[in-house]
Amino acid sequence: MGPGYVVEMANLGMRFWRTGNGPAEQLTTRRLESFFGTGADRLTDPRVAYDTQTDRWWASISDLDAMSIHLAVSDTGDPTGHWTVSSYKAPGCADQPRLGLADGLVVLGADIFLNCEGEGSATSGSELWIINKAQLLAGSTSPAMTTYGPGAGFVNLTPVQSLSPSAAEYVVSANAPTSRVAHVLTVTGIPPASVSVTEVATPAINRLGRPPFAAQPPTNGRASPGLDTNDDRVLDAVWQNGKLWFAANSSCVPQGDTLIRSCARIVELATPAMTVATDVDLSVNGANLLYPALRPNVNGDLVIVYGESGVAVEPETVVVARTADGTFTQPVVVAQSASPYRGNRYGDYFGAAADPTEPATVWVAGESGTDIAGGRGWSTYVASAAVTPAGGTAPPVLVAPPPAVHTVAAVGRSGKQVQLRYRPVVDALGVRAVVTVRSLRGTIVFRETTGTITVHAGQVYSVPWQPGKALHGTFGYCVRTVTPVGAASPASCSTVTVHR
Repeated sequence: MGPGYVVEMANLGMRFWRTGNGPAEQLTTRRLESFFGTGADRLTDPRVAYDTQTDRWWASISDLDAMSIHLAVSDTGDPTGHWTVSSYKAPGCADQPRLGLADGLVVLGADIFLNCEGEGSATSGSELWIINKAQLLAGSTSPAMTTYGPGAGFVNLTPVQSLSPSAAEYVVSANAPTSRVAHVLTVTGIPPASVSVTEVATPAINRLGRPPFAAQPPTNGRASPGLDTNDDRVLDAVWQNGKLWFAANSSCVPQGDTLIRSCARIVELATPAMTVATDVDLSVNGANLLYPALRPNVNGDLVIVYGESGVAVEPETVVVARTADGTFTQPVVVAQSASPYRGNRYGDYFGAAADPTEPATVWVAGESGTDIAGGRGWSTYVASAAVTPAGGTAPPVLVAPPPAVHTVAAVGRSGKQVQLRYRPVVDALGVRAVVTVRSLRGTIVFRETTGTITVHAGQVYSVPWQPGKALHGTFGYCVRTVTPVGAASPASCSTVTVHR
């Protein structure tokens, strides 16, 4: 999230939105192999961040075939413009690279495995790539840099994103498979000058345990696959004005529950003393929380986004906030699956970013299973969150306009089901489609309103209609979309021809 823009990356693509006084406007979508210039290489685990101090966007990704991490920086504050890409070799498979920023440094961190092929590959610990930020900003594709590690002494070394000025870059990690301490390191010095990486504290934390798989509701009376929650690695870390926050998956028994669940661990450290100010597991009786991400806003509120799933909970994306006085708000569901996800693995982290132009607002991105009942795959969702003071007036909700659609001519037979198809022009979250079929005299012979789903530009959606055996001839049918607040798109119309 930067001034006027939101950028999201998934494994294969990136999408841009423009923000302002009205609804966010979807701009373009780019494929990541084109963006990073990697050709047919397999790419995974992208990250993107906006740096307020330089008014630049930064992005990283792991290249499995080249065993490298690629780093991109925008030439200006406009993320839709040109970016400059540099690459950094890894001594193995660089798993889930993390991206950190400080005044003069860009620091990448990744866990190094012998190879990228399947489960069970041997690990040699974590590595840091410490890079001259000024040279990157000047357009260098081979800036001065140095590395730290890999070494078996540390795993999941996670550089933080520094939101306020800091000459040193903090790095945080936890032991595996369980941990009762947080390891905090500092990176000082700027290549090509001497660089020092020093562990400065190991504050004690509540036991961070390996989380269990997250259950899903059964399908047709049969158990659905559990969602893989990986391990206790640090997933997200941020520093601002003397406070360092990090988030991880953990295991706990929620209040009132009897089973061990996957929980969202949130830890706050006061720097430079490195004392623990907050150490809490977010949990839900009967459900599992997974892949938390967090960002503070200007008022001292901490906004947290995570996934939730359980035997009675379809996979969903949830947002909660910890206010400046330490109180947690009620969770809000921002995206929900229509049915269980038909796999055991989807995106391994969510995202959050403060809005530099609306400082009380934090934008979040998360994942849920497909929004089409019985479908395969997972989808991502982007939303903004603002914490309303107790007794205050909630900010106005800006609802994106309903997407226009294009209908497709259809042909069928009397007494047989025919599919009335339409294609949305743009993506849209949480809309319904209203389909109306009329005779040539204008009489309505069929009308159907679909359930609420997320639609994707260019994808074909359909509504079944079974004309009676006495109906035949040519009919007109129209489709319009409707938002949850009742705003409707213009109708798109075509014909459906019914043969005897």
